[in-house]
Amino acid sequence: MLIWRFRAERRQPGQSCPAEARAAVIVAIALAVVSVALTVQSAAALAAGSRPGTSGVTLGAAAVSLAVLAPLARAKRRLGERMDSRALRGDGTLSAIGAATSALALAALMLNDTLRWWWADRTAALIVALIAAAEAWHTGWPDRCRLTGREWRRGP
Repeated sequence: MLIWRFRAERRQPGQSCPAEARAAVIVAIALAVVSVALTVQSAAALAAGSRPGTSGVTLGAAAVSLAVLAPLARAKRRLGERMDSRALRGDGTLSAIGAATSALALAALMLNDTLRWWWADRTAALIVALIAAAEAWHTGWPDRCRLTGREWRRGP
């Protein structure tokens, strides 16, 4: 989706406003879906009192996801700031949420094993869901570009 947005800018420099606006809305919807999914899954697990499970594959996947997604998220957000792209910043937030979820899973497994805090990862996931919801709102909020249909850049 972001590739489509940047292709539009490459073909018609300075005319990327509609593509950016559409991409930002799609990313905002993805963030909202992540927020709802995390909330539903976490609330259901808390209500059921389910304990986190462990497996070598799960731990390995969480570690690899954290190692890959954290720097990717930083790079996307930094580039999104430089390009003034809410869509790319929002996509960076999606990557950061994936990294945070992996970090929380690893930390929660340690807390469960050492302190028997079975609820820690579910509670932390609810906090991540709130952050995802806030980012969905900020990413999808109409900006001057969408309201006027004209290009607008920050700065001089």
